Amino acid sequence: MNKTFDAIIIGAGQAGPSLAGRFNDAGKTVAMIERDLLGGTCVNTGCTPTKALVASAKAAQMIRRAEEMGLPRQHLAGIDLAAIQRRKDAIVAKSHQGLEKWLGGMKHCTVIHGDARLAGGDSVTVNGDVLQAKQIFLNVGTRAAIPILGGIDEVPYMTNSTILRTYP
Repeated sequence: MNKTFDAIIIGAGQAGPSLAGRFNDAGKTVAMIERDLLGGTCVNTGCTPTKALVASAKAAQMIRRAEEMGLPRQHLAGIDLAAIQRRKDAIVAKSHQGLEKWLGGMKHCTVIHGDARLAGGDSVTVNGDVLQAKQIFLNVGTRAAIPILGGIDEVPYMTNSTILRTYP
């Protein structure tokens, strides 16, 4: 398939969806290409999940400090980490669903899930298709860098992404 848009945005992180919205509102056609999850670092491995976890920790701390606040002494029976992770995952999922719904509801926006590759001055390939636009925006974000350390491949380690995954 060969398809022409007014703009192509590669990466649906923080800036991508709002840029797509501006093109859409101006009546311009836009392709939003994302290879993984909509929302980028903030929604998936940054702001949203970490703030959800911090809120749970703060609530536990406030229970522990109830007496200092003039309330009857409280005892926290335990922490259900799996429940905390489920809450965090639900908040992240709601963000994904909101972005999918918002972008999908745009009259002039086409969301494409796949790996994009620049193929020339005005062309991008994704999922075997060639897309063309006069304007192509790269909004690709970052990944964790694993340091080159002797033996690191022999021990389990976590990155900013893996530490936030749900564990049994």
